Amino acid sequence: MTLPHDHEAAQPQGSAPADGALLPTPTGPTLSLVSRRGARHAVVVVEGPIDYHTTPQLLGHLTSKEMQEVPLLVLDLSKVDFCDSSALGAFVDLHRRRTQAGRGFGLAGTQPEVHRILELTRLTTVLPLYATTQQALAESS
Repeated sequence: MTLPHDHEAAQPQGSAPADGALLPTPTGPTLSLVSRRGARHAVVVVEGPIDYHTTPQLLGHLTSKEMQEVPLLVLDLSKVDFCDSSALGAFVDLHRRRTQAGRGFGLAGTQPEVHRILELTRLTTVLPLYATTQQALAESS
């Protein structure tokens, strides 16, 4: 067995190397998902980045039997300041699935950074966007 030289020894995840930079922890980012149900709708407040690591968590929640059956599903993105292509793909897929099932879907309260990505990808012409969850619920009733 060969041991690394002292200067080659790997730093444990999350520890500070000699230059003071912090190495990433293995857990990665997480999302907070809070659902509020009404008679004919569900609002899911999402907090945190929606990316390759967190999109499966979001999709797992949004495609659950309980969420699939609700007539209108609104994602409140007012606490999301980042999303990547996996998030955009998930939004499009959810919109397509719900539309085919005769159910509504919308995004509400997008932050400027997220809205800019939606504009650059022209998804503002595909996905229903609302300034607030209240607007989404009012316009979809």
